[in-house]
Amino acid sequence: MTRKTPSVVKETFREVWYDYYAWEPTYCSRKLTSLRANMGLPAVHSISDSDLTDPNHPAEDGIPTRNMSITDSETSFTRYTVNESIQLHTAIVDADTTTITMTLTPYPPYESCTPASRNILHGDDPNYLPFIPFADDPTFDPTEYVYDHKGLAWQEAYRDSDVLEIVLETARRVHFQRGVSIEHIDATGILPLELRTTSVWGAIWTGRMRSSRSLYPPLPDLSPPPRHDLRVRLQDYMTLWCPHVDCMEANCLSHASEQFEIDLRQPRSSGEEQFKLLSNALPCSPECQMNGPTNHEDEIRWTDEELGELQVAVLCSKFIRTAVEDDGADDHQMLNPIFGDETAPNFVPNAPCAHTGPCSPDTGCACSLNNAHCASACRCAKTCARRWKGCHCPSLVVKSYKKHKKDKVIPACSTDLCPCRKARRECDPEVCSPCRKSCRNLQIQQCLSKSVSVRQSDHGLGLFLDEDVKEGDLVAEYVGELIYEPTFQCRSQLAEHIGRSYVFGLNTQISVDSTYAGNPARYINHAPYRKANLEVMILFVHGEQRIGIFAKKSIARGTELFLDYGPEFPIQHGEKRKTP
Repeated sequence: MTRKTPSVVKETFREVWYDYYAWEPTYCSRKLTSLRANMGLPAVHSISDSDLTDPNHPAEDGIPTRNMSITDSETSFTRYTVNESIQLHTAIVDADTTTITMTLTPYPPYESCTPASRNILHGDDPNYLPFIPFADDPTFDPTEYVYDHKGLAWQEAYRDSDVLEIVLETARRVHFQRGVSIEHIDATGILPLELRTTSVWGAIWTGRMRSSRSLYPPLPDLSPPPRHDLRVRLQDYMTLWCPHVDCMEANCLSHASEQFEIDLRQPRSSGEEQFKLLSNALPCSPECQMNGPTNHEDEIRWTDEELGELQVAVLCSKFIRTAVEDDGADDHQMLNPIFGDETAPNFVPNAPCAHTGPCSPDTGCACSLNNAHCASACRCAKTCARRWKGCHCPSLVVKSYKKHKKDKVIPACSTDLCPCRKARRECDPEVCSPCRKSCRNLQIQQCLSKSVSVRQSDHGLGLFLDEDVKEGDLVAEYVGELIYEPTFQCRSQLAEHIGRSYVFGLNTQISVDSTYAGNPARYINHAPYRKANLEVMILFVHGEQRIGIFAKKSIARGTELFLDYGPEFPIQHGEKRKTP
């Protein structure tokens, strides 16, 4: 961008502004004139109801009088037509009849729900209310619901369509005639609307969606990166494609708020450089112990293999320095930290950590500050002490001492003897061994839901099995919109009015609401815990919490599925309910 670019944009914007409002009145007048009726048609004569029913009514000028009869039959009706000569014609038309002997009952009220296979990160509802719900229902008082919003949608700031057209025409002239890029036009900050699409839709995209006419040449919205710029191309790819291990798809709706950036920082030493011992008089890095007393070493847990290598190094070169002891540190707590991600649903997951140095509060590690284990998406090393160590659960065989009875085989990771299952985490095949296809603690990430169907039940619509299931099988994952607490409180008013709630509490800040988007799991009806054949488990899967619905016992095909909604069911008037 040159120094003249701002003045060029400003002058062109003023020029287009005057040109537009000089053109608009003439254009609008011509369009309105084209809608005017053709005055060459015959004059329209008014015909009242009495003209059609009273044969003795005096005729108007140009309209002949004609005897007309009205039929009282339930299977025929009279049709009146007026031709171009203002002549009235009548005809008796027999209606087709169908005799119905059975009583037809109206279909019960129903709601719509967008199908979804994964959770959708919705956050909060808009601050401006698009419409007042249940406006024709006198039993619903919308006062409190309306006051929970900042205002109504028609009160929101209005985007003038004239300004949009002026901005786009200014961009066309500056870009194609003056050779200024769209990025440089936005950088001047002169135009009232952003042209490019960033975190919000830009003026170029909005103009394409609103206008049916094609404007050539079109303005570039998102310019493709140069072919030689590999870094930008990879960054765009990571922005469009979710690198989460359970997604790997474009425009992911579950992790829309997470942005992954490429870290191209060069290492301190080249991979081809020979390793050499550093002087014990100089610090090796900013995190070195020689720069000051820290407790980083206290948080490192060495494995037996690493300790063996260190002992060999001590015997060979004697170069290891002794760390300064911190009398105030609790060694037992450092070696065995308390992780909050093992206490769901009181734990709120954090974004993957990305920092320099070890994973500790001093380095700003998000996992350490949240008392969480480092996940597979974290930028720390695979040997980080905060990473989940996984499990090594083999299949168990319980021998039977009774004759003619086979030994019972307990699949791997199917009981609380598995540390992953006990911590309410699904196994991670990268660290757990030998967890593969036979593991019973991988059902959510492997999408092993059962075949179900929605049918009529004794309590409205219900969910039924289309195949047999065994105890511990994943029947379905409960998915919906991920909403924050303010939106849950606001939507609860609508749930109380209709007497139905589809909200599951995921943790203290986020809930899963399948009212407007979800899967067939939302149709599971309530039953007391002893009669319910399903149970819910909130599991930690690759750094995020997900709700799995599992079979409490073996269930036959065609059985209706029931779940205990919790102590707050049914919804009481004036109370906000959230299923735990």
